[in-house]
Amino acid sequence: MRIHHLNTGTMCPLGRRLVNGTGSLFQRARMVCHCLLVEQVKALGYSSEDVRHLLLTHLDRDHAGGIPDFPKAEVHVHRREYEMAVSQKIPAPKGRYISEQWRHGPDWAFYGEGGEDWFGFKGVRALGDREPDILMIPLPGHTLGHCGITVRVKEKWLLHAGDSYFFHGQLQTPPRMPLVLGMFQRKADMDRATRIANQERLRTLKATHGAAVTIVNSHDPVDYEHCRCGSPHA
Repeated sequence: MRIHHLNTGTMCPLGRRLVNGTGSLFQRARMVCHCLLVEQVKALGYSSEDVRHLLLTHLDRDHAGGIPDFPKAEVHVHRREYEMAVSQKIPAPKGRYISEQWRHGPDWAFYGEGGEDWFGFKGVRALGDREPDILMIPLPGHTLGHCGITVRVKEKWLLHAGDSYFFHGQLQTPPRMPLVLGMFQRKADMDRATRIANQERLRTLKATHGAAVTIVNSHDPVDYEHCRCGSPHA
């Protein structure tokens, strides 16, 4: 199994030092949309007809915007995320989700809590016995149904933690976070206390099992470039 690291969108707000933690206040920052392509295509041409599964950490607009591009794919999400964003069984913050992104009626696959133990986290096998090395890890906080997605390659794991943290310094001890990026993260939290608790769990995971587990997030260009250029999983 090979994993390809893709940047599907770049955001460049002003105030690089306050967003990326380096550079000038007057330079534009860089944030990426870091996605994983786990090879299940006939050739590495990324044909939409060949993509059978989309595993989403959550359904925010910058994460779910590509769903209509793969109309034949099964879309895997946490049930609580679906109930908030799609069925609206749980009230969602106004303007948080864009229903047009799933208006075509995708084939949904739902996951809940529980599942097998994974380094102290409860991980649910995303594709069952077909792909026992792909797990969805409930990591709520940013949204109520937010998950991480972890993939095993040989004896090591790659955990895509989505928006559980925004900046690589948040997994350091003590954690570091640029001012403006931290303000944006707090504003986006649906459950800040739970998000902070899960970040602490991720810090512990990195500290105790960093040789076996590589952790990345969705928007940090440092995480993205590390994986694309030098990660053993790439």
